[in-house]
Formats: sequence, C-alpha cells, structure tokens
Amino acid sequence: MHRVRTLHDLVPDPYRSYTHGQRDHGHGRAGHAVRPESNEFKIARLMEVRSETGDTSTYLFILEAETEFLFEPGQFNMLGLPGLEEAPFSMSSLAEPGNNLFSHTIRHVGNVTNHISRLKPGDRLLLRGPFGRGWPVDNLKGQDILVVAGGIGLAPLRPLLLHCLGNREELDRFILIYGARTPDDMIFRHDLLSWQDSGFMKTIFCVDRLENGHGTSLHIREGLVTSFLGELDLDPLRTRTYVCGPEIMMRFVARTLLRDGHARNRIYVTMERRMRCGTAHCGHCQIGPKFVCQDGPVFEYGDIARFSDVLL
Repeated sequence: MHRVRTLHDLVPDPYRSYTHGQRDHGHGRAGHAVRPESNEFKIARLMEVRSETGDTSTYLFILEAETEFLFEPGQFNMLGLPGLEEAPFSMSSLAEPGNNLFSHTIRHVGNVTNHISRLKPGDRLLLRGPFGRGWPVDNLKGQDILVVAGGIGLAPLRPLLLHCLGNREELDRFILIYGARTPDDMIFRHDLLSWQDSGFMKTIFCVDRLENGHGTSLHIREGLVTSFLGELDLDPLRTRTYVCGPEIMMRFVARTLLRDGHARNRIYVTMERRMRCGTAHCGHCQIGPKFVCQDGPVFEYGDIARFSDVLL
C-alpha cells in the first residue's frame, strides 16, 4: 500500500504563506470556461471543511499561485493526492472574477474520497481542471427554469442555482425539486432554508419516507421527485429542465417530461459518475461516440438517451 502524504509536506515554504481573499458568497455571475492548454497539475490548499451529512462534506479550497480561478456551472476538476489515483468532482460553488476560491462537495465512498476526508485546513492536494462542458446558462431571459436534484446530485446543480438567483430579473418561473432518502441525507441545509424563504424560487423538498419530528424548518413532503412534476403546470415551450441524481431518477424525470410534451433538447442531465481521466484518453466514460469528460459531463437528454449503455 502506498504511504499517502498531504501536499503540505511536498510544497515549498513560499506557497505556505499565501493568503486567501474574500469568501465566495455566490452572488456573482458565472465565469467563462477555462480550458488548460496542458494537463499541468495545480496546487490547491484546503481552507475550510463543512459537514453536510454523516458521509458528505463541503471543502473550500484556494488555488495557490493563481489570483483567479474561473469555471462554468457544471464543470469539474480532477483531484488527487500523491500515491493515489485521481477522481473527478464537479464544483459546488460559483466562480467570481478576481477570486481563486472554489468548493467541492464530496461523499466519502472510495479510496480517494476517504483520503480527502482526512485532510485538515492548511493541507494541500493536486488539481487538474476545470474540464468539461457545463450547464447552459445563456439566453435565460423569459424562461421558466426547473431544477430537479436527487441526493448528492444537488452539488453540481448548486452553481447553476446561484447563477440563476444572481440573474433572477431575467427569469420568469424558477423551481427546485430536491429529493433524498431521508431528511438527514439532504445537503446544503442553510441554502435550502434560504431558497425556501426567498419568495422568488418555488421549492419542493421530498424524501422517500417521512418520519414525524424530522428536526428541521424545511417544508418536506413524502414521495419521489417525479410525483410532484404534475402539479407545476409547466409550459413545455418555455421551460428548461436541469437534472442531476442517480441515473434511474434522471430517466424517470426525463420520461415524465417527454410524456408531458417537453422537447429532448430542453432537458439537460449530467453523467459525472462515469469519468476517470478527464481528458478522453482512458475511454472509461465513453457513451456511444461521446466522451463524458470531453463532450459533457452535461448533455442534452436527446444526445445520449439513445445509447444502450446508459439507463436514460
């Protein structure tokens, strides 16, 4: 077994004195894509860890030796530690011009994620990115925006939600349906409460089974996310839908919307879980002729639903 050291032991002292700027509050417009011309590693320093659930945390990083880190909602980084393979993680924060802070929300379920969970503020890791094509956020004026998330799938959608909130004057209706197994499995509790009480975003929070006394001020209902689509009275011609969660959930959300007259090219899904190298070299994320890390991870539903190796 490899002995894993944090990058705190491997980076020269000048990097360790780097100071960080203001915290990202998510009020700015989404940045433009930054596609590295080479696959060079960058160094990120952990600033803060916030527990979301029993097995999920949000990690706030600063990109060292850079004064700005821009990325689109839905793009991802490859994160790794010496002696370990890398893993892909979508950003869960919104990029801001002049800001080099970013966050990832990570569930601790594998080798890389378990090692990341042991990092302390001040520790460092290696980063490549940002990569991929994110959520389309152009031409939102006059659109109805529906966001459907399941479990940890809310993390890649959070930058999109923050972008839409920052551009709320352009939107007509703005709806979030977020489902989880139990109330304890819901992430971003502070955000959920804020969005619920915003008066601008319609929120529907649901769980598979609702117990009495769930200990939260969230208005939580029992049922699957698909069971609440019918009460929204959506106009298929003006609704854009963004979906992230288990593939089985995304399939039933998309098929319900198609049945109700929504076009395939107005439904967007992300396939992040299939990625490995981030540069379309390993072939692990290939779906038909497409590579998730290069052509995605965000796709129009119609672009990938026809391939037999997805559950959509």
